[in-house]
Amino acid sequence: MKLKIEIKKILKGDKPTKAYANIVFDNGFVVHGVGICQNEKGRFVTFPQISWKKDGVEITKSVCHPISSSAREEIEEALFEAYEQAKNN
Repeated sequence: MKLKIEIKKILKGDKPTKAYANIVFDNGFVVHGVGICQNEKGRFVTFPQISWKKDGVEITKSVCHPISSSAREEIEEALFEAYEQAKNN
């Protein structure tokens, strides 16, 4: 899979979210608003979500996400690499 990562915003401060990125897949599909996060357990990625209330209970579902661990690893590796490059420039 060919990935193009665009780091859109690097955040300052102590919150877990460190940056937001867009991912272009195979020059044909884009996902906006992917979060690059870090906490005491390590780095992780968050994908866009949608929330709504049903019967007074808030429900949150992912809009999109990898469906295999190998795809997740490939995406995370590309995101973390792009983040490090953007952070150091």
